[in-house]
Amino acid sequence: MKISAYLSIYGIVCIAFGTAFIAVPELTGAIYAIPAAPYTVLMARYFGAALLSIGLIYWLIRNVRDDETKCAILKSNVIGGVTGTAVSAWVVLTGLENQMAWSTVILYLLLAVGALYFLASSERRA
Repeated sequence: MKISAYLSIYGIVCIAFGTAFIAVPELTGAIYAIPAAPYTVLMARYFGAALLSIGLIYWLIRNVRDDETKCAILKSNVIGGVTGTAVSAWVVLTGLENQMAWSTVILYLLLAVGALYFLASSERRA
């Protein structure tokens, strides 16, 4: 896989989830058994806005040639992916969300592993 494909996938995933959390936070939260209280809807929309921004960054940077820029983005993805994996796993294990949250654990983990794959070799980032 080329790094541009990885960054495109990352961007599309973030844009899709971000748009869903902004547009229909009650429905999106219900998938994970999150109650639709006014404060959770508000936080879901803030979360969606952040995901939308991140997704657009990844989408727009997918064809950048500068290796230093690519490495910075990939390093931030590893940190965010590991943190997201840990938080998502904790959420499932404590029962705050239903079993669907395991899909979030897997998604964060796969995206972090993808970033590590490209960080491991400058030839893969070319």
